[in-house]
Amino acid sequence: MKYRVATLAVAGSLLVGCTSLQLVPPPSEYQGNLPEVYKQELEQFNTLPSTPFRGGVQTFYFDNDTSLLTVIFRLPNPRWSWNLGQQEFEQKEFPSACEKLGHEIQQGLGVRYWFSGGGGFLTNIVTNETCQSLSS
Repeated sequence: MKYRVATLAVAGSLLVGCTSLQLVPPPSEYQGNLPEVYKQELEQFNTLPSTPFRGGVQTFYFDNDTSLLTVIFRLPNPRWSWNLGQQEFEQKEFPSACEKLGHEIQQGLGVRYWFSGGGGFLTNIVTNETCQSLSS
């Protein structure tokens, strides 16, 4: 009986520890006004499992209140570091974001990328103005 209680206590503390590992994106002053229909669709990003990305993992965080989607890239080890820069990433990926989420961005969605870990950075926010300037 004592063994079972001890096992449950350890398992509970491990589960609490795992939930605290979830990254919370840095605050932003962005305030979009996305219609509710789109918000409901984009909330599904919060439930997607992590996927591999350049030795790390990629997850998403959609903030319903601000209409801001943060794409989070996290390294699995604190000794590792990202070997790319903010400007080169923005030049390469912002047009792709405008292409994939262009309609949602026109409706008020903001998209940013956060590279968490060594050499990490937070990109500017892709807005409708950003997409318009890239297309001209």
